[in-house]
Amino acid sequence: MKLEFVKMSGAGNDFIMFNNMDSSLDHILNTDFIRTVCRRGLSAGADGLIEMKADPEYPFRMKYYNSDGNPAGMCGNGGRCIAMYAALQGVVPDSSVFSFRSDVGIHKAEITASNTARIWMTTPDIHFLNKPLDLPSKNILISFLDTGVPHAVVFIDKDDFDGFNEQAPLIRNNEIFGAAGANVNYVSILGDSRIMIRTWERGVERETLACGTGAVASAICANELFDHKTPVQVQVKSGQILTVGKSGDGWWLEGEARPVYSAVLLNI
Repeated sequence: MKLEFVKMSGAGNDFIMFNNMDSSLDHILNTDFIRTVCRRGLSAGADGLIEMKADPEYPFRMKYYNSDGNPAGMCGNGGRCIAMYAALQGVVPDSSVFSFRSDVGIHKAEITASNTARIWMTTPDIHFLNKPLDLPSKNILISFLDTGVPHAVVFIDKDDFDGFNEQAPLIRNNEIFGAAGANVNYVSILGDSRIMIRTWERGVERETLACGTGAVASAICANELFDHKTPVQVQVKSGQILTVGKSGDGWWLEGEARPVYSAVLLNI
């Protein structure tokens, strides 16, 4: 079995991209295959797999899968990567604003530079802000938003990420977020409209180098709780900067979205 794919990076989130516009891969892209091909060290390895499918109304549809093989409604960095991928594949012009569909709704997108893309998110849902939560080791204030997927946001003292890797899995599965749980973002304020985040992602079940929907959720909380003006500069674990802003079309996310390599998968 030989399958062509492109590996892409969105500010540190890495994705395996498949063009399935003709539906020829429908029988292959199942949970077991996705979980296997995303395993680092044993296959191509990635935070997730993105499938570009045909859509009756828009140039394409995005289907996103976490590395555990399960679908997720949306991925912000993945959305920017598929916008760039669609341009590279000739599905959309690389110099225009276009729209595409994800499992959570319709997104406007724009290629803003050679390796940079912007997408507009679906309308965020703020469930609550700064609600007390008791952990075994400390008490925290937590916010809960849905920016395409659910996110918990915790503001910490500057650069004090001690305990993140121990605390984040406990928060991720806390009953306050329901059975599905939530992604977890620890956020440090660096200055006016500048924040740093670290994100623990559901479905990957570890810290990732970046998270687009988490950057948006964290920027919204900074705006709501600390009056940070938009656009907000968000430094992610990889060291890259994502920019989150708001226009008449809603909240948008911009940053690096670049192809790393194209290859043929010979054996998973």
